[in-house]
Amino acid sequence: MENPQADSFDDPALRSALKRALEPEHAPSALRDRIRAMAASGSAGGQTIPSMHITGVDDAAAVDRPIPNFRRGPLFKFAAAAVLVLGVGMLSYQVWQQFRPPTYNAAYVVAPSLYKGMTLTHDERRDGSATPADTTTDLAAAPAALSQVIKRGVFAAKLTDDGWKFEGGAVRDVGPHTAAQLFFTKGGASISIFSLPASAVPDARDDVTYQTVFSGHPIAGFVHKGGLYCIVGSSPDDSLTVYEVKALLERHRGDIARG
Repeated sequence: MENPQADSFDDPALRSALKRALEPEHAPSALRDRIRAMAASGSAGGQTIPSMHITGVDDAAAVDRPIPNFRRGPLFKFAAAAVLVLGVGMLSYQVWQQFRPPTYNAAYVVAPSLYKGMTLTHDERRDGSATPADTTTDLAAAPAALSQVIKRGVFAAKLTDDGWKFEGGAVRDVGPHTAAQLFFTKGGASISIFSLPASAVPDARDDVTYQTVFSGHPIAGFVHKGGLYCIVGSSPDDSLTVYEVKALLERHRGDIARG
């Protein structure tokens, strides 16, 4: 059988087909340019920056457009300032809480039971039912005599200089405590000066004045060197005020005598 005749290698159609089949493939020129640019940028900065393609936006314009910097806006600055102020405030409060002095409320230093004991002893002396009866009626001699009994200083306020009359004094019980009592009158008003131990008010501070009105009795007092010294008053028409009692206390607070 006769072999078919082969086409000549010089046939132009054959040569074109071979060229198309054997020629190496190439990426589009635009893609090659972008890859080269990315490689060059990554080498210069030490890192590779990924590229994003946004449909409908020119690639060159997207690369050149700066990223919005929200830190430059007023809202960011306001938020940063608020965080800073809040942080400083919280830190300051913590420091203040750590180093502030302990709270001290003078209103609760003297127990109500002690106020009650003083007012009851005062009322008994005013009504003539106190026991024991007065052991002295001499104001000049009373402080030394009573101090020897209680073994403490006696608040020897000379209220006679303020128009009060000294009626007498004795050592009596004020609740569970032993106290020296000096009793004065002025018209219908009356005053007792008590000298108690400082242990009756263990939380009190020296030389701080405490004042109150308890069951209609104006009271003012202070602690000094182991003693609690108080003036307790009363008047049938409540004309004797706590301000007058405190004024008497302040005027005579240095009059402490020892036997």
